[in-house]
Amino acid sequence: MHIELNTTTRNLLITLAAGLLGNLLAYLSALLITVQPQIAFDLSHVATFTVALYLGPYYGLLAGALVAIYPYFEFGIMGIYGPFLGFAIVVGKAMTGFFCGLLASRTRPYMAVAFGYIPEFLFTLVFLKTTQLWIAPDALTGEMISSILLKGWIEVLVLSFVLETVSRRHIAETSVLLLEIFIVTLLVHKEKSEILATLLAIVLVIMMLVDLVSHGKKMGKSWIVSQSDE
Repeated sequence: MHIELNTTTRNLLITLAAGLLGNLLAYLSALLITVQPQIAFDLSHVATFTVALYLGPYYGLLAGALVAIYPYFEFGIMGIYGPFLGFAIVVGKAMTGFFCGLLASRTRPYMAVAFGYIPEFLFTLVFLKTTQLWIAPDALTGEMISSILLKGWIEVLVLSFVLETVSRRHIAETSVLLLEIFIVTLLVHKEKSEILATLLAIVLVIMMLVDLVSHGKKMGKSWIVSQSDE
C-alpha cells in the first residue's frame, strides 16, 4: 500500500506534530521555573521558531497558534485573563511564527528568532497595559508586567542561541553530547535528580522537534509510506 502526501499535507502534519511537542515543552518548562502563578518559563516557542525557520511564515503562524493551547488554558482560561482576554496569548504567539518565517530566508536563524519576536513583544505590552484597565489593580501590577516582558526576552534570546547552534551541528551528535553531560551531572548531584530529569526531558523534546521538522523538510515534495501485503 502506498500513501502519497503532497507538500501541503506533509507540512501540515509536521506543524501539528510540532505543535503537540511545543505544548509539552510549555508544560515541562513551567514545572522547571515558575516565578509566580501567572508567570512561568515557557519554551513552547521552540516549535514555533523551528517550523517558521524551516517551513515559512504561514506554517509558523499555525505552529504559534497551536503551541499557545497550554499557555492559553493555564494563564487565560484558568488564570487572571479569562477565556476572552486570554486569547491574546494565541494571537501573540501566532504573530511571532509569521514574522519569524518572513525573516527566515533573509537572515541568520538567531536574528530571525530575535527580530521575529518584536511584534509579539509590542502586542503583549499593549495587551497587558490595556488589561490593567479591566481587572483588579493588584491582579496585574506594573512589576508583573515588567517581569512578563523580561521573561519573554530571556526565553527568546536563549532559543535564538539554541536554534543557531543546532542549525550548525548534527542533531544526533548534539543530543548524544547533551545526554552524556546530563548523566555525569546526575551522578554528581543526585539530590537534584528531579530538576535534572526535567531538563533532560526538555532537551530531548527540543532535539526531537528540530529533527522532525528539519528531516521532514528534506524529504522533498512527497512522503511515500510502503507496507507489503501479506
